[in-house]
Amino acid sequence: MLDATAAPVWLLCASAEALPLAPGSFDLVMCDHGAMSFCDPDLAVAEVAAVLRTGGRLVFSHTTPWPYLAWNFEQERVGRRLRRSYFGIRRFDDGAGEGTVDFQLPYGEWIRCFRRHGLAVDDLVELRAPKDATTSYDDFDARWARRWPAEQIWVTRKE
Repeated sequence: MLDATAAPVWLLCASAEALPLAPGSFDLVMCDHGAMSFCDPDLAVAEVAAVLRTGGRLVFSHTTPWPYLAWNFEQERVGRRLRRSYFGIRRFDDGAGEGTVDFQLPYGEWIRCFRRHGLAVDDLVELRAPKDATTSYDDFDARWARRWPAEQIWVTRKE
């Protein structure tokens, strides 16, 4: 039986836009709503592609563009109608002065970004809230996420 305490774990604090890691040193890079949401996609994808070995995978969860396109600034929550154009989306400032910036691309732009950096898309999973889902987030609605995907998981592979 493998002793889990024997496995060394290295922690690194660095920008995903400039990784201080050796090229081709990873088989898998995973991200749950972090760097792939808050960093420029062209820079972050290039950095991940550089540190992946051939056949390595980038797997990340990310908010879909739809909540941003349906965001109601007056109510400070996602609404049921589109309020801005899908084409040309890229950067969303939180508008609340908290300094949060999220990056979004149309799906075709994501695919072209991956291809530019030698990554192929193996899967895109658009998550759907179950019928009995609830949420503790004030600005999201589980019923909304039942009709439109609020989150997605990209699975890519370095060619």
